[in-house]
Amino acid sequence: MLKPALYAQAGMPFYWRIETQGGALEVVTYRIDAVNEVYTETGRWTKFVDTGEPFPINLPISRITPRVR
Repeated sequence: MLKPALYAQAGMPFYWRIETQGGALEVVTYRIDAVNEVYTETGRWTKFVDTGEPFPINLPISRITPRVR
């Protein structure tokens, strides 16, 4: 949880996290609450990222390829 806290302190307005557990991808989007310097979840996406923040985007999750470890 260190990175999101540092991003919030720096005032980055949006934060996206990509989860790869269980073999499926999930994108979780956040917007900063500038008063408290913490992120609020704005969406969880498993098939398409479809949001207007920070810009309009409709991206199939299948187009995101996880790095091979």
